[in-house]
Amino acid sequence: MRKRVFITVKTYPNPSRSYQETVCTAGLDEDKNWIRIYPVNFRAKPTDQQYKKFQWIELDLLKTTGRDFRPESYHLVDLDEDIQTLDFINSWDVRNEYMLHRVYDSLKKLLSDSLEPKNTSLATYKPFQITRAHYEEDRTGWDKEQADYFTQMSIFDSGHKPLRKLPYKFKYEFVDGQGSRHDMQVLDWEIGALYWNCIRSSASELLACRKVIDKLNEIASKKDLYFILGTTLDHHQRRLSNPFTIVGLYYPPRNEQTSIF
Repeated sequence: MRKRVFITVKTYPNPSRSYQETVCTAGLDEDKNWIRIYPVNFRAKPTDQQYKKFQWIELDLLKTTGRDFRPESYHLVDLDEDIQTLDFINSWDVRNEYMLHRVYDSLKKLLSDSLEPKNTSLATYKPFQITRAHYEEDRTGWDKEQADYFTQMSIFDSGHKPLRKLPYKFKYEFVDGQGSRHDMQVLDWEIGALYWNCIRSSASELLACRKVIDKLNEIASKKDLYFILGTTLDHHQRRLSNPFTIVGLYYPPRNEQTSIF
């Protein structure tokens, strides 16, 4: 089916056995329903098909079936098919119309909806309070199997540079609207890109991480921060107590008229 999707999520790329490298992309269709598009070998796409967050795209999609039971999951009819990029939306009012169409403030409610029969796996979520942004060390390189995927890719495309693995996990710790505390990793590609930008202008990895944390704290304190929460298929299949991670950040300007009171 031909679909128009308003892109709001691009996660940091990962190695893939079948596709060398993939990005999980998500957005909302014209009826404001969440759509997950996976896989997309984003960096291999021509420049004019490398869509941005808050841009409409049009493409042929099929509902994903089989192992992936999540209702929001779709895939390209052909991984190499063209993606038509359309209007980029600058207006926060229009962005909010889609992004804030339905907002959860209770993680308990979202977790309930992630079970049968709804199996909800993508949602906009409003944390009650951000208690801190922090980071944890992670592996400094891909494991051997993942590195082999990139080696295979370079054989066929010598101009495609292997993706660098983020050596840290960046996280938000927050309080739910019902008072429960949670800690989730931020997988938004922009945060990964920010780290590599900070590395270039910092004397050490520690200082680069500090700059990323400062940015996450600035977003939380100065913007009207929402999380886009998404499940991983493996965690959702295993029905973990919380299969969600922060796959995207949405932070429109604060409404000062309401925040004064």
